[in-house]
Amino acid sequence: MTTNGSVAPKERVNIVYRPAIGDAKAAVELPLKVLVLGEFSTADNKPPLEELTPVNIDKDDFNNVMKAQNLRLAIGVPNLLDDQASEDDHLPVTLGFDSIDDFSPDAIVEKVPELKQLIALRDALKALKGPLGNIPGFRKRIHEIVTDKAARKQLLAELGLDNQ
Repeated sequence: MTTNGSVAPKERVNIVYRPAIGDAKAAVELPLKVLVLGEFSTADNKPPLEELTPVNIDKDDFNNVMKAQNLRLAIGVPNLLDDQASEDDHLPVTLGFDSIDDFSPDAIVEKVPELKQLIALRDALKALKGPLGNIPGFRKRIHEIVTDKAARKQLLAELGLDNQ
C-alpha cells in the first residue's frame, strides 16, 4: 500500500518493494497493474487465441468499453409478483449493460416492464396519500367514519367487505 511519502496519487494503489538481500535498504514503489486474461464470451464460435486482441480499460473509458462489448443477459426468473403463478412460472427478463450505472437496482427496474409497473403504482399511491393525509378536514372525516359504528358498517358494505 502507499505511504505518506508516496509519489502516486491518493486514489491509486501502489506496491512498495523493499529488498531483503544483503544491506540493500532502498524501497522501490511500483504501481499496481492487473492483467485479466480470459475468454468471457458465451459464443459457440470462439476465435483462436492468436486473433484475440487485448482491451485496455481505465477509469475514463470503462463505460465505453462496456458499451462496445454489447453485454446482454436473458434469463427467466421465478414469478413472485403474481399470487396465482405456479412455481414453474417464470418471467422472461432481458437486461443490457452499457455502463456501470446499469447494474443499479433502479436501472434494472426500468428495464423490466412488470417491475416498472409496480414502481409506477407505488409512486401513484404515494402521490395520492400525500395530499389527502395533509388535509385536516379529510383526516377528521375519516376518523369520524372509522369511530362511528354505523358509518363504518355502511362503508364496509359499500366496499364489499361487510362479511369480514
